[in-house]
Amino acid sequence: MIGMIVLAVIAVLIFFGITGGFFEKMGVANWVAFLVVLAFAVAAVFPPLITGSGVSFSYAGFFLPLLLGVVTLFALGPNGALLRALVGAMAIAGIVVASRVAIPPLTYRNAVGSILLIGFIGGTVAFIIGRSRLATVSSVLCGIVLGDFIAAMLFRFVTGMSDNLLQLGQNGIFDALTLAMLVGGIVLELVDLVGHTVRARRPAAMAVQMEAAEDNAIPASEYTALKEEDDLFEDYFNDDID
Repeated sequence: MIGMIVLAVIAVLIFFGITGGFFEKMGVANWVAFLVVLAFAVAAVFPPLITGSGVSFSYAGFFLPLLLGVVTLFALGPNGALLRALVGAMAIAGIVVASRVAIPPLTYRNAVGSILLIGFIGGTVAFIIGRSRLATVSSVLCGIVLGDFIAAMLFRFVTGMSDNLLQLGQNGIFDALTLAMLVGGIVLELVDLVGHTVRARRPAAMAVQMEAAEDNAIPASEYTALKEEDDLFEDYFNDDID
């Protein structure tokens, strides 16, 4: 439910062009972003795919974010942003595992608590480490999928809480993923806005300081007189020393 609400909000923002600047700086057209949101919404409707080997895959919580995560990593290229995205993904994976183990999503309340923890903490951590739009999105996609896989393995083979079924991308992972991307994007835009405001005010502050310095400047005639007094003062004491 939370994931669908978040997707609906993002779709409305994209439709009215409010998120155009955000996706443009990522190198993604607004209509492409809308199609991605639509793909998540459609994938969330389909029931999980259960294989004969006892593995259950979610289309919206596993297949689609895994695919987009790999695409974003290749889009970053071999540079510092890629390294930050990978480190961010590892950190978010740790957050997912810790939250799922601390609050096992066995009840509705626990599932919502886990979603909120992963969404808000994971989204904020993705921004802090990623420091760019594409790296933040990549960290969220890859990190949550990786963390969910580790947690699912623990539930299946260590704690036995998954009823002999390896569940990937389920129990609120899709909701946590969409919330984390929304939180990471909002935090990034807020920090970017504050940075632009500070940089815009800096030239005005410098202009005020320069104007004040000009108002307090010593006239040339007074400066010459003060210089002559300093020279006489220095000569007087030098004569005493000699």
